[in-house]
Amino acid sequence: MVYLLHLRNDVRQIVREPVMLILLLAPLLIIALFRALILFLVPFLEAKTGLDLLFWSPYILSFVLLMIPGLLGIVTGFMLIDDRDGNITELYSVTPMGRRMYLVNRFSLTAILSFVYTYIAYYVLQLFEVPFVTLFFLALLLSSESVIIALLLFKGADDKVKGLTYAKGLNFLSIFAFADLFSLKWFSVISYLFPSYWISFIIINSTMPLSYIASLVVHLLWLVPLVRMKK
Repeated sequence: MVYLLHLRNDVRQIVREPVMLILLLAPLLIIALFRALILFLVPFLEAKTGLDLLFWSPYILSFVLLMIPGLLGIVTGFMLIDDRDGNITELYSVTPMGRRMYLVNRFSLTAILSFVYTYIAYYVLQLFEVPFVTLFFLALLLSSESVIIALLLFKGADDKVKGLTYAKGLNFLSIFAFADLFSLKWFSVISYLFPSYWISFIIINSTMPLSYIASLVVHLLWLVPLVRMKK
């Protein structure tokens, strides 16, 4: 009951702020836009120039999938900043709910939406075939990335104005998903340390069991310290 009440309050808070509502719905708009581009622009370019953009379909899919936690994580990050400004974070830490349950409730909305949006993006775009188990694993990773983005924003920004600047920089982390396209060994090695790299890697190499373990470890190495860190 407490969880549902908290969730309802979150939805009300988002609806009251147009920017946050737009960010929450933006992944659906991006999915629709890319679907339109696939249907109309790709055949046009192929007919005119012989360029087949679908050759890079795994990376296009990766880009769209990574935009989901990137945008939703900003929503949660802003909500955390609002809570901090109103001293709500400290208040929850001394209530029976505790800090842990407060964080679970705060992250649940965007984490669940990231999971659902991942499936919507995959089945709407129909870009690249991914095994069902792999898609489920990707959805879990992307849900965790929404939490990572939210916490990075919350820890790094003192207010929403700075948060907007930080948000632009955080979405730049998606570039590591395309590291292998640059044919720079050193850049690829550095990218191993970033969660976004493993999204495209798993999509392309879904039959490599070690990639699942490595991606999980990297995501946990980012997530666990951020959750434990206090500000």
